[in-house]
Amino acid sequence: MKKLTYAIKIHKPRDFVFKMLTDKSVYPGWAKAWGEGMTYEGEWKEGENISFFDQAQGGTKVIIEELVPSESIKLKHIAMVNPQNIEVELTDDMMRKWVGSQENYFFEKEGDASTRLEIVMHTDEAFEEMMGAWPKALQLLKDICEA
Repeated sequence: MKKLTYAIKIHKPRDFVFKMLTDKSVYPGWAKAWGEGMTYEGEWKEGENISFFDQAQGGTKVIIEELVPSESIKLKHIAMVNPQNIEVELTDDMMRKWVGSQENYFFEKEGDASTRLEIVMHTDEAFEEMMGAWPKALQLLKDICEA
């Protein structure tokens, strides 16, 4: 597994950034870094599953291993889903390499009203290029939060 880290400073408090990151109506606005039409199904609660997908290609399902509101979120990718959010059989090596990847979010207070949002991915190096969309996603989230 390779560790990939991405971060951005957002001039809003942690509670606000956390709320915007997890808000289903806001999600497509910053997740479009991976493609148009991104959505999710599930609840942001520890122990719950969430699927992140688009209705053209499908996506991934995670389990929320840890969630401390406005502080951290730790996700583990557990399955692939089709565009209808139905789990699919792992039919190739790339799918098998993806399952087990970890995605962690850290919300750090900076000053009186800013947040440093850091994303730490632990994934196979085959996905490093795909994860290169994180800087764009973080910039989109920053723009939404600061608008």
